[in-house]
Amino acid sequence: MEKQITHWPDSVLKWSLLLVSSVGMTLVLMAINCPASAFLGPMIAAIGLSLSGRTPAIPSWPMAVAPGFIGVLVARAITADFFQTLGACWPYLLGGTFWTIAVGALLSLALLRLGLLPSASAFWCLSPGGATVMVIVSGKYGGDMSLVAFTQYFRVILVSFAAAAVSSVFLDVTVEQAQTIFFPPLELNSLAVTLLSVFVGLASAHLVRFSSGNFLFPMCLAALMQNLFNLPVFLPPWLLYACYALVGWRIGCSFSCELMRKIIKLIPVIFVAVLLMIIGCGLFSVFMASGAGVEPITAYLAACPGGLDAVTIIAVSSGADLSFVMVMQAMRLIAILFCGPYIYGLLTKRFAVEKMARKP
Repeated sequence: MEKQITHWPDSVLKWSLLLVSSVGMTLVLMAINCPASAFLGPMIAAIGLSLSGRTPAIPSWPMAVAPGFIGVLVARAITADFFQTLGACWPYLLGGTFWTIAVGALLSLALLRLGLLPSASAFWCLSPGGATVMVIVSGKYGGDMSLVAFTQYFRVILVSFAAAAVSSVFLDVTVEQAQTIFFPPLELNSLAVTLLSVFVGLASAHLVRFSSGNFLFPMCLAALMQNLFNLPVFLPPWLLYACYALVGWRIGCSFSCELMRKIIKLIPVIFVAVLLMIIGCGLFSVFMASGAGVEPITAYLAACPGGLDAVTIIAVSSGADLSFVMVMQAMRLIAILFCGPYIYGLLTKRFAVEKMARKP
């Protein structure tokens, strides 16, 4: 009894610090229009508390549920416009999708060969999308989840700022985030569709033991509900941001002083790698703009390597063809979610075995 009395206030203090610092950091990042602030704010707060030894124990079940709601978010982009645009420009969209993935894989291979990234983490670090999936699945292959998380969200930040800068150059606009209503009126029927898609999808993923099923199965179910049965999904911002916070906390709480020293040394390498990825994808956008007959800003936003939410905001505010941008962004995300864990897993195993064979 005495142990419980002394432990309870400490747990309350840690949770209070985590919640307050997460909300405060998120609001600061939102105030300066920082992309992915709902991920980064809680993650930065959790990193700071983790380094000071003040992070609470986060239950595992919310982390199992949160990916399902993020999958439903992706499903909202799979609409009638998605399939119409897909049919009209599929060669460029398909080519651009795999070009982007190939650029990330080649850069990962180069960094691996140069000994700048560990073999168990290299291919997951520079995957051009599916950041949360890559972080979680990388751990199943012995990768450093914190290192993968850092590089993935570092990519999101750089790509988003680059996309905003290119939008300003082409159209002389200032990219601003739309005002978000965090507590909109509840659409009970649509919310029920969302919950059904999430929990049936999660149950199916658990039955078949598919590593990425927590994302993919709810996403596919929600897309079917929307397009076949005309049942829209509803994701209130407060629910979605809570899921983002859970993922950010899980990542941030795994940081340590030793890892931070390692990450600081890798920041220049990661910066150059992401910059080369942006340039490589930009080269394909030039080809796509001339061949598919779309505006340069539309082609660039479609080809840039994520993240989906930030690119959507920029596309809306810059006047780009949103359906074209979302089709290619969603295609790449779907391709990475379905194929990434398998392909990157094979590559990781191969180069890990090769590294072991080289040891005397």
